[in-house]
Amino acid sequence: MIPRKDTAKLIEQAGKRTLSILLGSCQVGKSTLLGMIQEGLGLPADVYNLENPLHLALFNEGYTSFIRQVRHPLVFIDEFQYCKNISSVFKAIFDLNPHIKVYASGSSSLEIQAHLKESLVGRKSETIIYPLTYAEWLTGTEPDLARLPLAGEATRVDAMAGYRKHLDTFLRFGAMPGIVNLSDEIEKREYLFGIYRTYIAKDIKSFLNDESVISFNKMISWLSLNNGSQLNKNNLSVVAGVSARQVDRYLDVLQGTYVLALVPPLSTNKGKELVRINKYYLYDQGVINAIVQDFRPTAQRPDAGMIREAFVYWELRKTVDIRYSIHYWRTADGKEVDFVLERDRAFLPIEVKSNWKTGKLPPGIRHFFRFYPETRVAVVLYDGPEAMVEDEGRRVYFEPLYKASRIPALLEAVLA
Repeated sequence: MIPRKDTAKLIEQAGKRTLSILLGSCQVGKSTLLGMIQEGLGLPADVYNLENPLHLALFNEGYTSFIRQVRHPLVFIDEFQYCKNISSVFKAIFDLNPHIKVYASGSSSLEIQAHLKESLVGRKSETIIYPLTYAEWLTGTEPDLARLPLAGEATRVDAMAGYRKHLDTFLRFGAMPGIVNLSDEIEKREYLFGIYRTYIAKDIKSFLNDESVISFNKMISWLSLNNGSQLNKNNLSVVAGVSARQVDRYLDVLQGTYVLALVPPLSTNKGKELVRINKYYLYDQGVINAIVQDFRPTAQRPDAGMIREAFVYWELRKTVDIRYSIHYWRTADGKEVDFVLERDRAFLPIEVKSNWKTGKLPPGIRHFFRFYPETRVAVVLYDGPEAMVEDEGRRVYFEPLYKASRIPALLEAVLA
């Protein structure tokens, strides 16, 4: 089992009076993580999987039926989305049995999520489980390389080639935990396409009729081919052959099932900045490659730049906590920065490059400094050597792409 970054935090929640809810798309490792929490606590527990019809029937009968069966103060409930009244069961457990600690995981159900938000305010701690970070993936494939060096810290000379080689594999086949144990390329392709088929069959069909599933497939194929672009709803409407209102419904489903993230532009009312046009990123490059049927090495892909950019976004998203937000920055006259990490009104601009001269500031970062002169640090993620240059009292770090998850620590240092 691959250690996950959230494991320690979730184990600590055992001592807190809260419902610990794990959410995420299918096959991201929620069930395995529940097992790791149980093992880490080392306590007797009642364990339920609501894919099991017997367990589901117990919960469908409501709180009274459930509570009669409980033997231990520690309870694990997996696949809770199959029980339509699960939020009322959770609420009753919390209110009537304060000695019972519940860990529960579920895949996507927009209806249940709405009920959880409405009825469990102040009663739950939610953790979104994403596919693996690059460091987590390395733990399962190349443990000696699992500790990524910090931003500003030199990579061992003997490790550089390994990080780059494995990163290309990571970008080809993605970050789903189940891929780590597969060595055959055909098996990997079948596994990834199977995830997509399961997503359509289980998570989507409950929201859409058969005709809508066809148009939804058209839209998600287009999104996969253009991953990382600005979201143009008019294009999506034409491609899918549905109304703009239906496109909004599809996008709600994709976001609600943790398959798509929207990245807003940074705008602080400076007049020339772009507003209201979001970029989007689908959640896993391996699944994207299965949809578009292109598993070539990244360097051979015409969309190599966008693949790298999506990797950086998800490494940041999987790493940061609620204190951070991620934007992109673009002005009306075309000046842009790929990402801006924000915390407490402090900004860290991040540019993603492939071929770039070490120490040379990208134009986007130069312009960002002029718009936001209070900015103290910036990052260029690229294929070159590690370096740091000073620019009018600011620090600009040039770091290899594989260090993307280590970048937020630079902003923490600025705010320390």
